[in-house]
Amino acid sequence: MEYKCSVCGKHIKDDLMVYIHHTEKHIADQIHADHPDWTEKGGLCRKCVEYYRNEIKGKTSGEG
Repeated sequence: MEYKCSVCGKHIKDDLMVYIHHTEKHIADQIHADHPDWTEKGGLCRKCVEYYRNEIKGKTSGEG
């Protein structure tokens, strides 16, 4: 089955990742800042999850 990532808009054949656990709320907050129409129920692709995890890591480690 093909899905459309609600963040990047790409069509993917893998499963979408449903909302990130509450322990990663900071990632959801950043996604909302960049994509105000995004909803947790819409999910997102693995690439977008990894992108935002890396963005947060960069900011917290002082690299960003």
